[in-house]
Amino acid sequence: MNKRKKKHKIRYFRIGMALILLVLIIIGIVFIAIRIPGKGKVSVPAGNTPVTADPAEQTSAGSSQEPTTEALPIIFYPELTANSIQLPEEADTKYAILIDTETNEIVAYKDYNVRMYPASLTKVMTLIVAAENISDLNDTVLITADMIDPMINLHASRAGFCAGETPTLEQVLYGVVLPSGADAALAAAYYVAGSEAAFVEMMNQKAQEMGLKNTHFTNVSGLHDEQHYSTAEDMAMILEYAIQNKLCEKILSTYQYTIPPTEYNPEGLLLTSTLFSRMEGTEMPGVIVKGGKTGYTDEAGQCLESYAEINGKTYIMVLAGGVSKWQAVYMTLSGYSVYCAGGEEYVPPTK
Repeated sequence: MNKRKKKHKIRYFRIGMALILLVLIIIGIVFIAIRIPGKGKVSVPAGNTPVTADPAEQTSAGSSQEPTTEALPIIFYPELTANSIQLPEEADTKYAILIDTETNEIVAYKDYNVRMYPASLTKVMTLIVAAENISDLNDTVLITADMIDPMINLHASRAGFCAGETPTLEQVLYGVVLPSGADAALAAAYYVAGSEAAFVEMMNQKAQEMGLKNTHFTNVSGLHDEQHYSTAEDMAMILEYAIQNKLCEKILSTYQYTIPPTEYNPEGLLLTSTLFSRMEGTEMPGVIVKGGKTGYTDEAGQCLESYAEINGKTYIMVLAGGVSKWQAVYMTLSGYSVYCAGGEEYVPPTK
């Protein structure tokens, strides 16, 4: 009996030790799983669709055992492939990129990652930062002479607000994008951050949060400054991010928006998209240009960025540094048609 009891005790001891070891292994696995950063996806601000991040671009943060405060990218750059088409040197654009957002591949390009001046394409980032920091679009903001007079002196495009007027923030945001209003951009900046400088800091923080490689802002409207720069690729990433926000996408795709009469503007304000004043967006078979933004300064040249739906897929195109605003339109329509829809080049109607 003693030998049998001893054997049972040894057996129970071994079983007990095995169970303890198993529990320790499970705890270890759970602890490791909690500590390892999530791969392939990162969070984005509320109201936006998550964007899968390229794990390869997270190597430095993910491989370090030290805690990091560096923001992980919430966009990931498109891939240049053997099928990507380089635009000819004679094309009336210094910088260009055309992206298939579904495959995240570059369809066509020209110096797409070279620094350039973005002009009023800047206002897409202004729109993003404002939209993500405004809780009530029905709230109003006071328009002051400080928002208008400097822009008049600089010959900047304006929405048409008058000093003393108190438009809603929704009206202001439409004024930022459709007529490319520098007055509206300043009004949004003052409401959100208290000053243009503080708002610009938020824009640069957002660019860093997004993981943009080569973008820096010094103002909210795109007025020329040596330190205000981006690339066609970064501008495409900003636009792709913007159209995942319902408010931003709605504004960027609007043709006209009417602001009711006020004592300062007795006839009201009709805001018209500078993009859709130059094209309908349905000129080419199978192509629907859904929205976008234009821009121009002497230093930046003609700029036009847009997004289009073709065969159920979304494409984004950015052109910058052109000479003719109409050539930018023709190249946009032709680019979507030829490279994405398998169609013909756009032929402007003859008078």
